[in-house]
Amino acid sequence: MNDHANTPAIDSEPPIALDKFIEQSGLSAVTVWRYRRAGWLATLNICGRHYLTRAEIARFNTRAAAGEFSKEPSRPKRREAHESEDLLERLR
Repeated sequence: MNDHANTPAIDSEPPIALDKFIEQSGLSAVTVWRYRRAGWLATLNICGRHYLTRAEIARFNTRAAAGEFSKEPSRPKRREAHESEDLLERLR
């Protein structure tokens, strides 16, 4: 029996620092923090710094491409006419 089938693959590339991932991905630090909090991105804590493995980035991209995180866009609520007038009065 092959015991290696259940062993997670080891990345051949070193993990990337979270701040470098934010810089390279173009995502904001707040967005990445929300993704981590939601459990969508799992980071490693090495000596107090957060890192991402290439496998984790690939897993996130695969899940995103499959539509796992998608939802209907929310539409802004329309203000009633009297609310808009009150707002304009307060701004004057």
